[in-house]
Amino acid sequence: MDARNAEATGRRLVRLIKAGPGVLEVDLAGVEYLSPDGCETLFMALRAARAHGTKLSVTHANTRARSVMHQIGFSRALSAQTTDDR
Repeated sequence: MDARNAEATGRRLVRLIKAGPGVLEVDLAGVEYLSPDGCETLFMALRAARAHGTKLSVTHANTRARSVMHQIGFSRALSAQTTDDR
């Protein structure tokens, strides 16, 4: 997920979140590269999910994407979402 598709992906995620699911799973199985723009898209989705009471779940990220998410603090923010719900 990079600058070419991050904005459109973000709009789709927010639209899905606004529909009100209790949980939204973002499957990154097909994502080979996660750019800063892609990371911002995930943060945007997480903020929208929190605002709408939806739990965001990110699954099947490859090692490289997981590393990027960890480095930028997204993994911690995603974990905090679970902790906040308890």
